[in-house]
Amino acid sequence: MTDIALRFGGRRNPPVAVAHLREIPVSAMVVLSGLVLLLVSAFLPWAVNVGSGQTANAFEPNLPWLLGGTDLAQQTAGSFGNGWILIAVVVVSVAAGYPLFCGRRMVAVPLASIGGAGAVYVYFTSYRFDNQFSKIEGLVVELGSGWWLALAGSLLMVTGGVIARVGAGNRRAAVATTGPVTLEALSGNQDRRDRESAVRTIMLVAALASILVSALIVLALVRDALTFMINIDWASVWSSGWFPRRGFYDIKTLVVSTGLVVGVSTLIATPVGLGAAIYLSEYARPRTRRWMKPTLEVLAGIPSVVFGFFALQWISPNIIQHIDVWFGQDARLGNLAAAGVGVGILSVPLMASISEDAMKAVPHSLREASAGLGSRKVTTTLRVVLPAAVSGLMAAFIVTTARAVGETMVVFIAGGGGDTAVYTHNVFDGSLTMTAAMASLASGTDSVVGEGLTFESLYFVGLLLFVLTLGMNLVADRIVRRFQNKY
Repeated sequence: MTDIALRFGGRRNPPVAVAHLREIPVSAMVVLSGLVLLLVSAFLPWAVNVGSGQTANAFEPNLPWLLGGTDLAQQTAGSFGNGWILIAVVVVSVAAGYPLFCGRRMVAVPLASIGGAGAVYVYFTSYRFDNQFSKIEGLVVELGSGWWLALAGSLLMVTGGVIARVGAGNRRAAVATTGPVTLEALSGNQDRRDRESAVRTIMLVAALASILVSALIVLALVRDALTFMINIDWASVWSSGWFPRRGFYDIKTLVVSTGLVVGVSTLIATPVGLGAAIYLSEYARPRTRRWMKPTLEVLAGIPSVVFGFFALQWISPNIIQHIDVWFGQDARLGNLAAAGVGVGILSVPLMASISEDAMKAVPHSLREASAGLGSRKVTTTLRVVLPAAVSGLMAAFIVTTARAVGETMVVFIAGGGGDTAVYTHNVFDGSLTMTAAMASLASGTDSVVGEGLTFESLYFVGLLLFVLTLGMNLVADRIVRRFQNKY
């Protein structure tokens, strides 16, 4: 079975695009017929009242469709009808299926999949019809011609996709065995090149989508943050505490508290994580490394809310409050030190994993050269491996620090702040970090919308946090480029 092409007349030397269109495969014609039926079905009757003869097409929202339609049993109003879904399917299929009309079969399977999903969707609307209309006494409804055309159109799309794939396989076999040796044949399989081109396009769309999402996030932050900055009395931004519902938005309270938590977490995560990385990279035997590294990385999979409760219920009473007694103070249960220790433990796997990968990337020949000069293992590690991996270690440090800056649940639970905080630079006091302040304030969003600029302050803090982390990443990138070694 081959995918036969229908040839049409024309000029002797037509353009490339016209030449492609002159040889439209049968599979493309079948898919096109299915799309036409889908489009026409949207305007024909989908439901017919047997008693009154009244009909309704697919654009009627007050019918029991699977999506958007009404629930007759609950008397809920429908938002849209199946007609818009059918039009969307036709538009997407035409845009994606154009290569099939040019003899390129890379979209055969996606089109067949869309047709199969459409057939299942249309088929199961009949069950929704029977289930809903049977609950209304005296009402008998039959499926109209639009429903049958939509089902037939979906099945034609599946048939066209199958024909294209089977025909493409037979055509490749015929060319390989009997076809002449041409430049096109020597350039490789056309389907393989088409698939690579499609994958490249999909990856490009994914990359552009991530950029678009980031741009929309920044736009949302900047828009409401500008509202806050234009209308705020800047004296309230530098006061004695963070009391947003009373009109005091002391930013230094949040920034200093964030810095204290990050400092404590860095003191925990950096030496522990770096020590674990050095052991795994330089000292651990392969058998030990095989079970120790996954065990260490399991720590990263524990939810941060668990670390928050652990920091509040165990770290604070058993460690922080005992340490605070040495300084003659009486720390409360929730405090910044406990939150910092919790964030530090949470960041250890990240620091260890990135640092270990950076040290593993150092060529083994450098270690052998150091050992050949009579250096001990510790000397090789400290004088050769670590300096050679300094760019990766710096990247690990910055990523870990950024992770600590953006941590929310641990500091929200164990930081000791509610939705307000008084300025403090004592790590044993309770306060709010930037993320914890946003979380505590957002939990009452419905009640703060009308409270002056309280709601907009969320975006201002978020924008400040974004600028802070962006600056850290830029500095880290500059440092990594400065100390990066290439082998």
